[in-house]
Amino acid sequence: MRISILGVGSMGSVVAASLAPTDAEVHLHVRGESGAARMLEGLRIRGEKSIRVEPTRFMFSCEEMPAEDRLTHGSDIVLLACKSYDVADLAKKAAAFLKPDGLVMALSNGLGHVETLCRIHGPERVVAMITTHGAYSQEDGGVVWAGQGEIGMASPPLGPSPARMEGLVVLFEEANLNPKLHENASELVWEKVLLNLAINPIAALAGLKNGELLASELFNASMMVYREAVLVAKMRGLSLSDEFTFETRLRTVLEKTGENTCSMLQDVKAGRTTEIGALNQVIVEMAESSGIAVPVNQMLTALVRACHP
Repeated sequence: MRISILGVGSMGSVVAASLAPTDAEVHLHVRGESGAARMLEGLRIRGEKSIRVEPTRFMFSCEEMPAEDRLTHGSDIVLLACKSYDVADLAKKAAAFLKPDGLVMALSNGLGHVETLCRIHGPERVVAMITTHGAYSQEDGGVVWAGQGEIGMASPPLGPSPARMEGLVVLFEEANLNPKLHENASELVWEKVLLNLAINPIAALAGLKNGELLASELFNASMMVYREAVLVAKMRGLSLSDEFTFETRLRTVLEKTGENTCSMLQDVKAGRTTEIGALNQVIVEMAESSGIAVPVNQMLTALVRACHP
């Protein structure tokens, strides 16, 4: 079995390094200076686990050069581990690596990625996937695995068969990434997005690590974000966690990833484009189309966009 990972940032590196001890062929599609460093130096993971993987363990391709013929249509699985705004572009590139009966998934924050993949590849080849593992990159090129979580997977309507989904579970179990199979793809994605909505913009604007959001005033603000977003989800016919269950989950995630600097804060500090467009901004747009007011999400969207368009 061959798995291609397109986008080898912090989370892509954690997944790739975890897959390295398995029997799977692992292909990494990289770009830029950081990608060149991966090709020359391999992967270095610190934190929850210390993992060093030499570059010879992987097959590589890079954005700036044509891929080798042996990589063309040779992957059983293509996993997009990129920023939300890169999903549409890399979803098209995935077609060059994916086998005719291969599976594709996006391990990216935000809403709409499953729909994007289904439009390009067909629902029978798409898996909904989320992760609660926490990771961030360091200036020296290493990656900190800041908190162990799980990888959630679900088959969307008209998606892969239960047998194929079980095969994915086995692969990620071998990689010790704690996979969990879920029944409803939309609810799986929304449950993760609720956490991102409640954590990322507040941490980014306040310049705080995840654990610092447990302070009462900030935690209350996170819960206000949840209350608005879950109302939008209900208007779309989704049945999500009640407030008590979500509050318990949010506290647990903040505690487990307490030392994690969320990706949106990293992006704001570095002057990069954030993922607010696939998170709180989507909630604002959905709310407007349904005639619902979501002032907290609207304010957070405006403030993050003021930091970086």
